[in-house]
Amino acid sequence: MARIICVTVFALCLVWPGTSQSQAPVQTIRGRVVDEATSTPVPGATVILENHEPLTGTTTGPDGFFRLSNVPVGRQTLRISFIGYETRIVRDLMVTSGREVVLDITLRESVTEMEEVVVRPDAARDQPINFMALSGSRLLRMEEASRYAGGFDDPAGLATAFAAATGSLSNNALVIRGNAPKGVLWQMEGVEIPTPSHFANILTIGGGGITALSSHMIADSDFHTGAFPAEYGNALSGVLDLNIRNGNDQRYEHAVRLGAIGVDAASEGPLPGMDGASYLANYRLSLFTLIAPLLPEDAGDIRYQNVSWKLHLPTPRHGTFSFWGIVAEDWSGQTADSRPADWIYNQDREEIESPTRFGAMGLRHRIVLGRNAWLASSIAASGNGLRWNLARYNDDGSLLQPLEHVRHEAGKLTLRSRINYSFGSRHTNRTGAIINRRGYRQNIRHAPAPGVPLQTIVDASGHTYHFQAYSQSRFEIKSISLTTGLHYQHVALIGAHSLEPRIALQFHRDRNTWSLALGRHTQTEPLSIYFAHPANRDLALAKADHLTGGFSRMLTTDFRFNFEVYGQWLSDIPVIPDSSFSTINLELDWYLDQQLGNSGAGRNYGLEMTLERYLSGGWYGLFSGTVFHSEYRGGDGIWRSTRFNRGYSFVLLGGREWTLRSVRRVRIFSVNGRMTLMGGQRFSPVDEPASHAAREIILDENRAFSNQGPQILYGDVTLEWRTNRRSTSSVWSLQVLNATAYREFYGYRYNLRNGTIEKERELLLIPNLGYKMEF
Repeated sequence: MARIICVTVFALCLVWPGTSQSQAPVQTIRGRVVDEATSTPVPGATVILENHEPLTGTTTGPDGFFRLSNVPVGRQTLRISFIGYETRIVRDLMVTSGREVVLDITLRESVTEMEEVVVRPDAARDQPINFMALSGSRLLRMEEASRYAGGFDDPAGLATAFAAATGSLSNNALVIRGNAPKGVLWQMEGVEIPTPSHFANILTIGGGGITALSSHMIADSDFHTGAFPAEYGNALSGVLDLNIRNGNDQRYEHAVRLGAIGVDAASEGPLPGMDGASYLANYRLSLFTLIAPLLPEDAGDIRYQNVSWKLHLPTPRHGTFSFWGIVAEDWSGQTADSRPADWIYNQDREEIESPTRFGAMGLRHRIVLGRNAWLASSIAASGNGLRWNLARYNDDGSLLQPLEHVRHEAGKLTLRSRINYSFGSRHTNRTGAIINRRGYRQNIRHAPAPGVPLQTIVDASGHTYHFQAYSQSRFEIKSISLTTGLHYQHVALIGAHSLEPRIALQFHRDRNTWSLALGRHTQTEPLSIYFAHPANRDLALAKADHLTGGFSRMLTTDFRFNFEVYGQWLSDIPVIPDSSFSTINLELDWYLDQQLGNSGAGRNYGLEMTLERYLSGGWYGLFSGTVFHSEYRGGDGIWRSTRFNRGYSFVLLGGREWTLRSVRRVRIFSVNGRMTLMGGQRFSPVDEPASHAAREIILDENRAFSNQGPQILYGDVTLEWRTNRRSTSSVWSLQVLNATAYREFYGYRYNLRNGTIEKERELLLIPNLGYKMEF
């Protein structure tokens, strides 16, 4: 640890800032105010800087733009209001001297009559951006992903702080309400993308090791955990709908961050020759060698890099174009030891090579049509690739024998268009269609036993089509909001189609909100499932019927209580006849070569509670908890716990900020902590006689997931020291994942030296000491 800290501090000192100017640091807050339903500008809206003397404010211009200059740095709150609209309050904005604050504000048209205006408390700050979402959804603020301990700038890490989602220390896969990570839909700029993580699909299908997203790039986004709106398809458990923010269109701004796990640089600014046009770009490179001594023994060599960008190109009459993208590549592997005397476990004599990559880029066009409608269309290309090669030395160490080979490449060309039309303040409709051309190339080979030649399981290439269409409406009737919709999808590869009704109801009165939502959702399986056996091309889509009910109350302006109860009934799940296998538990089943049928089923149900104190007065806190049960029926007709049936999960987090002001600079020091307590993941017991005979772990799948790992309790810490000068801002930070040094249980492994079966527990402790400069 001492070596790591010394090396990092020396490197960071090279960029330590010099002296500053004498003027007190201030900054500009500007942005645009538009109608939530129609995206048309709201001219004349009042924008007030609260808790500021003297009173500071402005009004929006004809195109909805506003500007507040000379705003003191630190936490600030805005109040935006206009006749006929609900007042919007944007609280606790972090205003720094190194970067302007540029906001896109939406106002919701009020449905109350002038003579019966009701004054409501401020809307909850976790209200999702998609106003079609009435239940089981919340806003993900990337500022929180940076501030919350354990967030590590990862939307998935932030999501696990909330009651519906659980994760683990070893990967960033999201388990939502007991469902497998493969059930999550990831969207960026409205287009489905591969899992945006480095080392994706190596540790688990649908998850990875570390996010490829950057807090410099991602804007506030939505997280849907069940019975989600009709515009989302091909997902069983939840949706992360990510947005990329626009770059600053009036001045150039840059940021450089150097930390123990990597270095990244970001830049943004106006594009010359186009009014309002801007660019935003970010590049990140790993430096995992600095913390290699703190990683698990089998972590091996780890390298990654990624780049992301967005060009924002508004035109006077033809709408707004944007060109966005993200590209990532990584490599992990380990070298085998050829000396039998040094082997303790099989992994010691195994050689692994595993490069992976993914990318997505798109061109988006959005245009406002009159006063009541807008049209958004996109063309995008995305894909991911994985190569996995595992070889093992024979017993005398004379020959390295191949055991596993996976080559997976998938690409997709997407066309998407949707139109949003407002029939007035009481009815808005959104209708759209999505066409995907999916290309694939897969070669999967596996040796049934060491020394046996690799046998081909899958060798397929080609393309297919996936079509989706939807229509949904939102109705407002005084204190009642109602959304209804239908989603349709057709998968040409297997000739399957589905029609999925969705409905959600929300009733709000004073500080209380009740919600109820019901929806059917379907999803395709990973391509390797369909190619594992010719008969698998006749599989139907897996289905899940979601029912969610909720109650929320704003206890005060800053305190919110939320309670949800849910049930999910899964059907048509692919299973192996007369077996415990089900795709509900899919994790790393690349080598499946058997015929599947749709006789499987599943059930998830649980209770969730959240008590949240929003950041105010320098401190915040959140307690979230869930008690749930997740079970499935395999091909043998027996109901069992799923792999992800932890039973419970509780998170307690909070933080405190102190602001120190002087004539020349403003310093902000913050301490943030998080504790996570949850049940262990389920696993199948070891077949001891078979394991001793094979000298490696063999599981008893007749008793699948009948055992549960030990309870998990660990803590995370984030410390931050921010200094604002006249035109620059610098941040020292220390993010420690698993600061309590909890050793996570991974299952069992066979000890070759003494012929025993041992528990495998690894310590994954990641300290990320970093320095960032914004200028």
